Amino acid sequence: MKRKHLFLLLLMVWGAVTGLRAQNEEINRKAQAHFQRLDSISKQLEKQLQTQLNNLPSDSIPTDQLNKILDHYADDWDYALFWEMERFRKDLGAGTGQENESEGEDATQIFRQIIKIIPKDKKSGKKENKKTPTKKVKITKAHTHIESVIRWGLNNTMDPTDSTGYSSWGSKYISLGLEAQIPFDKHGHVQGLLGLGVMWNKLRPNGNYYHRVINDKVYLTNHANSLTENKLRSSWLYTNLGLRFNPGKRYSFGAEVYSKYHLTDKQKLAYKDNYAAYETSEKRDFKTIGYNYGFTVFAGTRGLQFSFGMDFLPYFQNQNFRLYQIGIILR
Repeated sequence: MKRKHLFLLLLMVWGAVTGLRAQNEEINRKAQAHFQRLDSISKQLEKQLQTQLNNLPSDSIPTDQLNKILDHYADDWDYALFWEMERFRKDLGAGTGQENESEGEDATQIFRQIIKIIPKDKKSGKKENKKTPTKKVKITKAHTHIESVIRWGLNNTMDPTDSTGYSSWGSKYISLGLEAQIPFDKHGHVQGLLGLGVMWNKLRPNGNYYHRVINDKVYLTNHANSLTENKLRSSWLYTNLGLRFNPGKRYSFGAEVYSKYHLTDKQKLAYKDNYAAYETSEKRDFKTIGYNYGFTVFAGTRGLQFSFGMDFLPYFQNQNFRLYQIGIILR
């Protein structure tokens, strides 16, 4: 599979996961509103039933009158449940779009009466009771969930013994992945991170240099022509394991260790010779190390963090310099 196809596939997976999560959150919000309305209707009907039962004579209760009250209560509850379920279907977009013609205007009038049972919003400025009952705030327990992660930033592999070096602004990296966030407490203030993804690194030498392999060792060599493009791109499969702290609702910081496995290398050169433009693309082993590991520290908000990372092993085989990265993380 070509790299651009793999990139598009990962981007589609990331979009599908994000869209599915947003759809599930919208359904949960509508379901919660539905159950709140059912609870309000139930409490109001029970209150009306209790009032009617209290008005009955205590010495001898007429059977006919009691049956009439209970039948009326059952009918009100049936109509309220029916119309509330219809409203819930329409909220979810599952309504049939057809109405029962036999009910006609009577059903509409009953629905208008039942809908009055539901308490009005605060915007109306009206209150049912003078005393507002205190509501207990239910704290939802944090749970494990999976999120998409995008990392982007700059590479620096400056070798102190080499005066050539690489362009930091021209050497970038980007990665796409999925990450499981595991809470260690019920509030989610401390989370474990476990991720998997694909990373692309780009190295652009300064000046007119390009990568050349000689005797199983890669060197930066001056090109005979004037280069307009000189970059080496490597793809990696990475995993990360970390710990994140969320002291407030917005802020976050933490650290993680990672390991990455080298997949492919590709060098692209562009130059002019005798007024003719040439482009070359060379896909081969540029003696990039097959396995590497390192650490990353980050701080910022829960959705956006600034990061700094460093490899523990040299980037190329038989070389001394390591890769440093500074960038951002989008979760």
